[in-house]
Amino acid sequence: MPRSLVLGNSRVLAAFDECLQLRDLYYPYVGMEDQTTYGHMHRIGVMVEGVGFSWINDGTWQIDIRYTPETLVGNSTLRNEHLGIEIKLLDYVHPVHDVLMRHFNIRTLHGEKRKVKLFFNHDFHIYGDKQKDTAFYEPYTNSVIHYRQNRYFLIGGQSSNTDECFIGKRGDKNSTILRSMEQLHSCGISSFTVGKSEYRGLEGTWRDAEDGILSQNPIEQGSVDSTISIDAVVEGDKETEVVLWLCLGKHLNEVLKLQQIVIEETPERLHRNCHNYWKSWVNKNKQDFGTLGADIVDLYKRSLLMIRTHIDSNGGIIAAADSDIMAFNRDTYTYVWPRDGAFVSMALDRAGYGEVTRTFFEFCARCQMPDGYMLHKYNPDGSPGSSWHPWYAHNEPQLPIQEDETALVIYAIWKHFMNVRDFEFLQKIWEGFVKNAAQFLCDFREEETGLPLASYDPWEEHRGIFTYTTASTVAGLHAAAQIAHLLGHHKHSEHYQQIADEMKQALCFHLFDEGTQRFVKKITRKDGKTTDVDTTPDASISVVWMLGVLPAHDPRIVSTMRQLEEHLTVRTSVGGMARYPNDNYQWCTPLSKEIPGNPWIITTLWYAQWHIDHALDVAELEPARAILQWVVKQATSSGVLPEQMHPLTGKHLSVSPLTWSHSTYVETVLKFAEKEAALLREIL
Repeated sequence: MPRSLVLGNSRVLAAFDECLQLRDLYYPYVGMEDQTTYGHMHRIGVMVEGVGFSWINDGTWQIDIRYTPETLVGNSTLRNEHLGIEIKLLDYVHPVHDVLMRHFNIRTLHGEKRKVKLFFNHDFHIYGDKQKDTAFYEPYTNSVIHYRQNRYFLIGGQSSNTDECFIGKRGDKNSTILRSMEQLHSCGISSFTVGKSEYRGLEGTWRDAEDGILSQNPIEQGSVDSTISIDAVVEGDKETEVVLWLCLGKHLNEVLKLQQIVIEETPERLHRNCHNYWKSWVNKNKQDFGTLGADIVDLYKRSLLMIRTHIDSNGGIIAAADSDIMAFNRDTYTYVWPRDGAFVSMALDRAGYGEVTRTFFEFCARCQMPDGYMLHKYNPDGSPGSSWHPWYAHNEPQLPIQEDETALVIYAIWKHFMNVRDFEFLQKIWEGFVKNAAQFLCDFREEETGLPLASYDPWEEHRGIFTYTTASTVAGLHAAAQIAHLLGHHKHSEHYQQIADEMKQALCFHLFDEGTQRFVKKITRKDGKTTDVDTTPDASISVVWMLGVLPAHDPRIVSTMRQLEEHLTVRTSVGGMARYPNDNYQWCTPLSKEIPGNPWIITTLWYAQWHIDHALDVAELEPARAILQWVVKQATSSGVLPEQMHPLTGKHLSVSPLTWSHSTYVETVLKFAEKEAALLREIL
């Protein structure tokens, strides 16, 4: 199930489903400690006096999910004809304070006055499970608080048409705080209950809401959830606003102070602050998009914002936050793949966000193994992530790595410097990462051929010597040579460049197949001999020209790319390009020549980038423009791009959003605009 709305601030990441129910809540790391956990949701119910009750996921609501343009503020509409109400919903995570805010602006459809109750269920799985938690009603601040160890979650709210009321700080002796429960409830939470859930057959306190009356149980421990209600009176055509907030912290006083900030700053001011912050952020660099249409530009800006939500304050760039992939293999994409992070960093640097990418390179320096290489993937806190790459196979030890994940970080660091020209950072990262990584790339190769030793492919499915990995290593070593030369380490520079040149020659000799006139996917070598050649057309071969190892006009590249188009194009109404023929990852329909696999966003955009690099005049950019327009069509109404789609229906598959998809789109838009401008200058 795709995530229709993703919000965050580099410590909090909140992801919502197609019914605007909170499905994933990561804190205090982006992508680590999902405080909701796969398969669970925070429900929203609505009761209209004299009409009835409805959960917003019961199929009776018309829901249109969008963002306020150029911001990380959700701006959605929920309409229920039976209940006779419409809700305009604004959602955001404040960029500074760790608070999730939800503004429900309610109106009746036929102008009548109605009493409305909104019910909010919170089903936390603190630290990723549901045990040893406590939830309690806190009367002095009229809030419900869930906690366990060093994780606290405070739920509060208010209605715009209730009596004005001061909600004070817990322990404050000011007499205005010590009002009756009736007075407290009139200014915020109207009722509450706390109870057991997912235990001995108990579904949760959300069931208590369906009769409109909560039992007000004040505390429970163990496997718990909670439900609150906020009353509102909706008069005529006027809107009534109900605001729900969730404060996240590591101790009780922290969340209490955050609630006080919400009250003193006011939700209206926090909304305005969030709106203005992200609009300024996404427009900080003036970019000429040439003749690209507004829909393409809008998705470009949405992609920048989507990427930003997936970057942790400690530098980790996670692949995706959609926990529903757990249904596939009981693991998620909430890891930092150095490869994905390198590609994302290059797109952000090109877009002018070098201050963001620098933290990723520092993250890699902290995670790097003593011998210089990067492991498969990492958790956002820098610890090694899960892996299926063995340390021992075929009766011998092996490094469980994808070598490109080391090489591409070096390449991205060089691209970063070329964009920001931060000489002192380059010196620091040379010592902290590049020098050891480059030496590893020099050492990890065959003596007979000069090719890299076997490692895993970018799709993490096979082991061997890949065209993709070899090209990435050549590019990484060339980048290391450039860095070393600039810093005055000339012997290192000459050494790296010599090995890069030798490896490039080996790439062209061993990995280009004269018979098919295209680069092969991989070769397998044993005891100094090539024992197998895999000629499968694979989209990842595109990096040979993408990383500048060979130019886009090289006849070998032209032949390879034309054949990739022939073999990988999905010939259905959905279109796009697969990774390789007979790709069965997330397989959903019989595979054939017409449907070689599911279409992927990144593989299709790589082909657009080749058209851009290959173009000699403006007219030759049109295939790339068409692909950009195709990508826009694959996005949800809120601008979310998946990893891949169903080849017959276009339904999002695997994870959605995927950070790599959004970053590849950003890079392709910038490449198009730059190339178009260059070609037009030539005409003039």
